[in-house]
Formats: sequence, C-alpha cells, structure tokens
Amino acid sequence: MLSLRTLSQTRKRLKQKATLGSLLVVLILFGLFLEAYMHNFNLVYIVLFFVFALAFFASPFGIYNMADLALAYQGSDRLFAKKRSAIYLALTNSKSTESYALKLECMGQNLFVPALKAQSREILALSYRPERRGKLEIGACSLQSLFPLATIRFLLPLDLSAHRVVYPRPQGSSLETFLSRQKGRYGQENDFEGISPYTGDAPLGKIHWPSVAKGESALKKFAYEIPLEHLNFDFYQAGKNDEARLSQLTRWILECEAQNLDFQVQMPHENLNSKRMSIDEILEKLALY
Repeated sequence: MLSLRTLSQTRKRLKQKATLGSLLVVLILFGLFLEAYMHNFNLVYIVLFFVFALAFFASPFGIYNMADLALAYQGSDRLFAKKRSAIYLALTNSKSTESYALKLECMGQNLFVPALKAQSREILALSYRPERRGKLEIGACSLQSLFPLATIRFLLPLDLSAHRVVYPRPQGSSLETFLSRQKGRYGQENDFEGISPYTGDAPLGKIHWPSVAKGESALKKFAYEIPLEHLNFDFYQAGKNDEARLSQLTRWILECEAQNLDFQVQMPHENLNSKRMSIDEILEKLALY
C-alpha cells in the first residue's frame, strides 16, 4: 500500500533524472493534443488523458519501488593486489511489496537485479581487482531503476563505510625452489627415493636425466623435501626491493598454508611466527608494511 510518509521520506533520499523516454512522452502528448484540437475526436481525448495519467503516476510508483532498500557489506574473499576477487554485499528489501529492475553501481562494477522479493535479502557478489596493496575503502555506491516506464531514472545513493585490507600480490619463485636452495639442511641432491612427473618449474639439479634420455620428463623425488624444523624467511633476502620482497613472501606463505607447514618471517622490526599468528594476520602485516 502506498504511504504518503514513505513516499516523502524516500523522495528526499532519491535523485531523479529525466530520460529519453520522458521526451518521447512529451512529444506524444503534444501530438495528441494537436490532433484533438484540430479534429475534436473523442478517442484522441481518451488516449491523451490515458497517456497523461500513466506519465503522472509513474513518478510515485517509481519512488515507492526504491523505498526501504538498504545495502550492507557482508565480507569478501582474500583480496590480493592485481588479482580479481569477490566482495559480497547484501541488498535488503524491508517493505511489503517487491522492487523491480534495480541496478547496483559500486566500485566501478554494475550488477542488475530483475526483482527483489518483499521482506527479503539477496547476496550480491561484486567482482573486483585491487590495483595496490594496503587499505581498501568500500564507500559510495548507488542503486538505480527505470521502473515503471523508463521515463525517469531514480538514483538512490548508498554509503557502506566498510574497509578491507588488500594483501600483496603473490609472485616470485616457488617454495620448492626455496627449499632446493637449502639442500644442506634438507638432504643431499643424490639422496632421492623415486621420481615424479616434471611440471616445468624446477631447478636443473632435480631433473632425472636417465628418464629424459628415454624420452620421459621426470623429477627426482627426495626423501627430505619437507623440512623438519621451522621454515625461516628473511625479508631482505626475498627480493631486490620492498614490493618484490612482499610479493615473494606472500607466495611462500600461501604455499606453506596449503602444505600445512609452520614458518617464520624475519621482518625489519618484528618476527612473524605462524604458530602465534594466523595466516591472515601475517598477510595483513605485509600488506600494511
């Protein structure tokens, strides 16, 4: 049921812009008026007032369509610089009727919602690719709708005021390459217990050359591939500059997480230990460095 109070409150929050549809309605009304004035046809008068009534009632119905809509931040996947991830937003309709033809604009992305049921909430996944590490503010968004006749564009500004941390881009050499450089601690190159398929990313010393001579690509499978103590990553030895070091450390940390390995990261002013901190806490330290 349309409420004057609801319409008044919603109208104050909305921005309304005319469209090409409104110009078309004006031209139709003008043409019908001339036709009625010149020929005095009753049917033309009926069509004239019918079109006028539709155009007149389009505005309150369009305003009510945008009433009691709210947008809230629900969370996100891990965000890494230069990698596409998903940010989740909740669109809520609190009124007793459906809302139609809603378009969400947020952080340069557009999402279309054909219909949002009454007293319901829909989770929207917003695809986003951060350009740099650090703090990300999810701020101004907007809902738009051309309902019901596309003669007026209704725009509802929304401010989420949410923050997320963007982690450094995982990039650099693999953890396996790092371990192969520590062969004095994790076993000798001639101590291997089998072979495994060649993936294309391994040092020459690990290639099983007898298999290569037979036309098969294979690697040596060492008995001491996994270290028996904490992995220790040094910030200054991870790359040539700060950004390269942070990217390299991020890749190693993610691979350690996947293999359930404990590690330490020696940063310039603190030591990050995976036994005392979560992976996300460590990655956040790198992101805000």
